Amino acid sequence: MEFKDVQILIANGESKTIENKKTIAELEKIGKSISGMLNSKGGYCFIGITDDGKIIGTEVTDSTKKKLTDFYNQFDPTPALEIEYISVPNTDKYVITFICKASLVEIGPVTYKGKAYYKTESGIELMQSEKYKQLLMEHAGLSKVWESINITDYGIDDLDHDEIIKTIKLGLNGNRIPDDEYTENIKEILINFDLIHNNKLNNAAMVLFAKKMPADYSQCFIRMGRFVDETMDDVIDSKQMRGNAFQILNEAQNFIKRHIPISSSYDPNKFERVEVAAIPLLAIREALINAICHRDYSKHSGDISLLIFNNKLEIHNIGHLYGGLSIEQLSQKHPSRRRNERIAQVFFTRKLIDRWGGGTSRILRLCAEHGLPTPIFAEETDGFVVRFFFKEPIGSNNPVKHNLHLKERENEVLQILAKHKAMSLRMILEQLENPPASRTLGDDLANLKHLGLVDSNGIGKGAKWFLIDSKEPNGAVNGAKKSD
Repeated sequence: MEFKDVQILIANGESKTIENKKTIAELEKIGKSISGMLNSKGGYCFIGITDDGKIIGTEVTDSTKKKLTDFYNQFDPTPALEIEYISVPNTDKYVITFICKASLVEIGPVTYKGKAYYKTESGIELMQSEKYKQLLMEHAGLSKVWESINITDYGIDDLDHDEIIKTIKLGLNGNRIPDDEYTENIKEILINFDLIHNNKLNNAAMVLFAKKMPADYSQCFIRMGRFVDETMDDVIDSKQMRGNAFQILNEAQNFIKRHIPISSSYDPNKFERVEVAAIPLLAIREALINAICHRDYSKHSGDISLLIFNNKLEIHNIGHLYGGLSIEQLSQKHPSRRRNERIAQVFFTRKLIDRWGGGTSRILRLCAEHGLPTPIFAEETDGFVVRFFFKEPIGSNNPVKHNLHLKERENEVLQILAKHKAMSLRMILEQLENPPASRTLGDDLANLKHLGLVDSNGIGKGAKWFLIDSKEPNGAVNGAKKSD
């Protein structure tokens, strides 16, 4: 490096990758900065430059070089760090330059005096122990290995064959599977997805397709709650379940649809009704899919959490960003780094994700198109969180409340649907003690659907109505007590 290179690098002031110090007396601060740079994108630290960016240089003696040798030895493991002495023209002084090459991929996180740091735009922060442990596991390949570990307690009969066939059909229809690779032989499908080896399933197969998720897969769990505010004292609705990836995704989507206000109108140029959710459902779905696909399954504790408050919606997940990705990279085009290759491949086959790391950009774009506040991505404690914000609080407009004050006939309809999988309007009329006109019952069902208590498949007289099972037939909401 030459003096003109130093001038170019410092021209725009200090940043996440540039740190200036005046004298060698500030080595302690420089050590933390170097650790932070090595643990992120890399960068440059300079000694001999004032806070306002003026190059004044510093003397370099044998004592200085000995101090820097001792300083270098304070890092662990041995870092990709180069120290150069750049002569300041027309003086006997130098700019001491530390060239920090990001180390996470090659050697894992680097500590200075036994502590790891990371660099932010505003300065240096001490790395949380949970983050440090995860980075060590990633470097050793342990968090990535979990999905490939073979299991002996469960076999092909423990998997949901219908879901497996559905996956292969979706892949064929979506041009994600070539015609000549299509098969409905369950074992062959599992082999093609690398979910079975030597007749033994691996963990990924259970995460994706377990018919009934065993209790020892405690990480395949989701908790969902609708609260008034972050104190969580006033619980409007609460539900939790253990299941495979697609069961969790479907249950979460149903919960969201029950609690996110959806306005509807008619496009004057079209016959169908246009529905707009308070937060784009595709954006929330993207965040849920990311949580399922990128979770650190090697950690058995913790779960996916879906929390809806009057002012925001949050999705928490266990496991920090993988493969050296930073929070800043999520808002721009970035490489796709996947901790769980097999799980991600099945989601790709079903066209639930793509290969190019565009999920977070899609979330930001959808929210911007709907005029919503920018979502927040953050690493917190032992995981990752996405926060969506409503344009206006949803509390007063949310139809799901502690007491829905249903009409007697509406409660009777719920009691009838609770005993059957799905019923047509005519079938419900036949079960009612005092059946009203068909149109009146249709209005009752429409109201129950608006309240999130029932749903339907099909249209017109052929529509089948069914109970959404998280509600009690009397109109009270399950889980009205605060969960532990």
